[in-house]
Amino acid sequence: MVVISVSTYAQGGSNGLLMPKFIKPADISTSIVLTDLSKERHFFRELPADSEMSLLKDVVFHESKSIDGDPMSLKMDVITYKDDKIRPCVVYVIGGGFSFAAKERNLYDRYEIAKAGYVVASVQYHVISTGIYSDAVKDVKAAIRYMRANAKEYGIDPENIAVWGESAGGYLTAMVGTTNGVKDFEEGENLDQSSDVKAAIDVYGLSDLTKIGADYDEEAANAHFTVISPDGQFVHGKNSGLTSLDKPEVVAKANPINYVDKNDPPFLLFHGTQDMAVSPSQTLLLHNALREHSVPSTRYVLDGAGHATAEFSDPQVINIIVDFLNEHLKQ
Repeated sequence: MVVISVSTYAQGGSNGLLMPKFIKPADISTSIVLTDLSKERHFFRELPADSEMSLLKDVVFHESKSIDGDPMSLKMDVITYKDDKIRPCVVYVIGGGFSFAAKERNLYDRYEIAKAGYVVASVQYHVISTGIYSDAVKDVKAAIRYMRANAKEYGIDPENIAVWGESAGGYLTAMVGTTNGVKDFEEGENLDQSSDVKAAIDVYGLSDLTKIGADYDEEAANAHFTVISPDGQFVHGKNSGLTSLDKPEVVAKANPINYVDKNDPPFLLFHGTQDMAVSPSQTLLLHNALREHSVPSTRYVLDGAGHATAEFSDPQVINIIVDFLNEHLKQ
């Protein structure tokens, strides 16, 4: 089984955005609330020396070009096992405000998922300086196809692949999960392989770029709709001078919520009640849309958690992710 993960969108107050003065109470009517979560940070630079796993770094999975035409070799870091057993795979997509895609980050979380019996691949993708949203979606799908094409080498079950991402990675996870079978985002190598996933884990990702600040005060919300906001630049291009409210027909194609249909894979979503970078209602919008189309979707609200805070590495959260993967990939 393969699982792909995506991470942080933006830190509060960065990228020219304003810290909200307040945040509306989260709607928890269709969600599960988690409380008493740990605020302890965990950082790994390497896997533990006695681990039964190996960390393969800088594996090139996709040759592409930047928005300026420069060659790009996109890479992944893969946690594999040292034995010959076949396992499901998780593709992890890191976050970074649409401005960075440091695949090396969040090794602790990736290791915790790998320990449960998964091969985990953390991938690079196009960011604002090198491309737009569609390039990044194509990158993640190329990574899934690569893992399927090389299933024997990495000891994975090509029938069982999931995608997992946080923030910007959560957004890309939502895009990948809701576009199973959509050919518009297929480009590059291994096109004889499917990029469909069996499950998707979206951690505080965006689903509708026109409503990203919906839970904040007016000034903070409007800061997302300026030409210096990363949202519009990731949709239209770094030098476009456009926002996520301009060219609605273009922005609509960048919103995961517009691709939801009954054929989507099961989703697991997480959001903090005190997220000051991505409105908590963003995952709620996607959660409700999936349920309306009879797609299995479970959303957890982390009481008191912010954006990319330590609570998302709490054992409760890790166990929920593992249980979800076990249910949908280890059948």
